[in-house]
Amino acid sequence: MARRTAEENRRHVLAVASGLYYQHGIRAVGMDRVVKESGVGNATVYRQFPTKDALASAYTQDRADAWFARMRKAADQADDPREKLLSIFTTVIEETELPTFRGCPMLNTHTEFPDPQHPANRVAVTHEQRVRRWMRDLAADACAPDPEQLADDLLLVLNGVYVTATVLGPQGPAQRTVELARRLIWTACGEPRRP
Repeated sequence: MARRTAEENRRHVLAVASGLYYQHGIRAVGMDRVVKESGVGNATVYRQFPTKDALASAYTQDRADAWFARMRKAADQADDPREKLLSIFTTVIEETELPTFRGCPMLNTHTEFPDPQHPANRVAVTHEQRVRRWMRDLAADACAPDPEQLADDLLLVLNGVYVTATVLGPQGPAQRTVELARRLIWTACGEPRRP
């Protein structure tokens, strides 16, 4: 069996930790479990992630980057900025229906690490700010008269669907998310013209 490079080890350990952290919570999973389930030596894991805080921060950043990649891919399939905004919510609803769905990793991390000085908390907060800026930019592209307000409204809906789907399941009130987002976007920006 070929030996992994340092980067391959890092990605492997992060992937294992990511699954465990998302499923069980960061605080509930010790480094010893990550070492055991990754099948990578203790020294190798700690060389890549010297502390659990470093691994928690890397996990949170990895989840944030993956979220943006999925959402941008979905948004890129639409030409109209209003439809781009709406695609975020249709994609999130699809994700809430997956059997592995356990809520928003950013909100979960923020709840587990409420100290604003904790590095994982900072990653989660930075992600939320970045999401809001992206929504604001799309709202401005869609000619919303107040892009800041529309971005705020949509961020509330986004975070609300994550929490509601986690607690009540994806078939409950979360199913109304796309329609609520559509009403907010269309009210602010007008309905797209259909060919």
